[in-house]
Amino acid sequence: MLSALLVLLTAAGTARATDPTVLLQQAITAACEPSSTLEQLTAHLPGSTGTADEPIVVRGAVIGWRRHLTWPGSQELIIERIAPRGQLRRIVAEYWSVAGANKRALLAAVAGPQCQLQFGRRLLYEGEAPQAIAIEQLDAKLAATSGREPLNPPVPAGEDPGGVPVALIDAGVNYLLPEVSARLARDQDGNILGYDYWELDARPFDANPARSPFFPQRHGTKTASLLLREAPMARLVPYRYPRPDMGRMTELIRDAANKNVRVLNLSMGSNKPQDWQTFAAAAKQHPDMLFVVSAGNDGRDIDAQAVYPAALRLDNIISVTSSEPDGVLAHGSNWGTHSVDLMVPAERIAVTGFDGRKTLASGSSYAAVRVAALATRLLAQHPHWRAPQLKEAILGRAVAPFPGETAYVSHGFIPRPERAEAYAAVTGEAKLREVEHFQIQADELYDRHNGWRFTHALQPTFVYFEDTAWDMKGLRSIAAKAAPILAQCGVYIPRIEVRALNGPQAYRYFRESVAKELVRQLPSPKPTVYFVRDTLQKDAYDAEAIGKGNSATRPTLVYTLWLTEALKHPAIGLAHELTHILMDSGAHVDRPGNLMREETDAQNLKLTPEQCQQLVASGTENALLTSLPLAR
Repeated sequence: MLSALLVLLTAAGTARATDPTVLLQQAITAACEPSSTLEQLTAHLPGSTGTADEPIVVRGAVIGWRRHLTWPGSQELIIERIAPRGQLRRIVAEYWSVAGANKRALLAAVAGPQCQLQFGRRLLYEGEAPQAIAIEQLDAKLAATSGREPLNPPVPAGEDPGGVPVALIDAGVNYLLPEVSARLARDQDGNILGYDYWELDARPFDANPARSPFFPQRHGTKTASLLLREAPMARLVPYRYPRPDMGRMTELIRDAANKNVRVLNLSMGSNKPQDWQTFAAAAKQHPDMLFVVSAGNDGRDIDAQAVYPAALRLDNIISVTSSEPDGVLAHGSNWGTHSVDLMVPAERIAVTGFDGRKTLASGSSYAAVRVAALATRLLAQHPHWRAPQLKEAILGRAVAPFPGETAYVSHGFIPRPERAEAYAAVTGEAKLREVEHFQIQADELYDRHNGWRFTHALQPTFVYFEDTAWDMKGLRSIAAKAAPILAQCGVYIPRIEVRALNGPQAYRYFRESVAKELVRQLPSPKPTVYFVRDTLQKDAYDAEAIGKGNSATRPTLVYTLWLTEALKHPAIGLAHELTHILMDSGAHVDRPGNLMREETDAQNLKLTPEQCQQLVASGTENALLTSLPLAR
């Protein structure tokens, strides 16, 4: 059928080749042939000459091709075939008019996997102005619909929101969205502080037409939405980057400095060092400004194949790449132990798209934004800080690779960048060791006048790192609140051994591989409660208990508990997790007020007689509880 259609269209002859609709139909039909070459494509389009044939690469993988064809003096087609792993997804054909050195994009058509025309787009212009003012939506017959997308609309009126000014250097933002417009930094007359250095006007609207003016990349709105969510105090200063002349970066950075911007995010880059020479010189002239840049998504070592500006060796740059939540380098993300400073989790991150809809995004662009948001929150807490203090504080919160693990970046991994400012900078030693040993005695845990009746004894061990949020005073308070909860089942704690540790940074976080090594190196009597900074598990919980029933693949960790600083009610969480281990069950209940409801809460403290019976029976059987000779 396709071959017949191709013959029919070709037979229409060069006389009809000036009709853009016919050219687009011919192009889509020809591009449907999976093995077609540029030469074969031009043979099916009378009078055309192939001028370019490029692969389309996404995160290091070739997913299709892009080809350019021209007709003498007046017409050009750009055809894209997107077929990851050989499976056709879509074909896009664009029609451009050519008048000497001036080219103007006019019409585009899109076909789906079955090569059927699905919809089109037309660019609308005002007079002879070179920039389109809107994109008109077309139907499957390339007829106009009611849909239009603006390309350079006026900025809505508004007032300055107050807060910390943060520059977002990107493709612009969709300031028509109320959640973006309300956060734009403005002067006393209500004019926004941002600027479009691409088109040189005060309308930095989100549109990057570099790949296609019909389908501009809408990147800046997504990065802005993440920045504004993770840094609620940010006053957004959006800049549309100067793609036509990167020399304008000098003026852009000077403008940001004049507006008292200290944190700038650049989720962008290229392989050409000459694009970034002006930027590098301007950034160096402003050492108080911190530039947070993305490492790129080419799936390569940028120490060997540089990406800029990430590979620039400037004191006031932080280069960031994307990881999975457990600190594993994300697929397709760039790395480099000299060029990239940090990894942060930035895969499947919730963002707001150009159209205002919630969506998920991944990659180093969003990793950089998360670090820029962290810098903004730190600056809000320390207004006198500048780039050197901000950079030191941020890098000091990175977890270095565990011995034996591959290092992909120079400083390490920040597990929870959205709250990392709450953590003290990590200062761990190279060797794991115990630095102090304490005991918490029973008389610190119980009110002697409360009439307790104890039948079984439990002797847990507490382990914590001294430079985390956990300390002896806090642990005594937690134990004193948790012990009476377990006492309702007759469980008595005669004492708690407490070990304060120091050592490699990675031990402060719960990740199974590291936790196993910690338990092996410094074994403690069970059950052992480890008070850690955070979790690096993919399935992240603020607290986790490992009993006999869920330790088959991790027997080293049996009868251990891992409580993170994020736990809202640590004493109740401790009692809850100890009960899981003593009962040897991960089950939760729906009963109101019960300790074993899924959520820990100050109202959920009770255990039923049946739960106590199971707790005592299993705890005794597993040698975690011992019977008292006389009820106390």
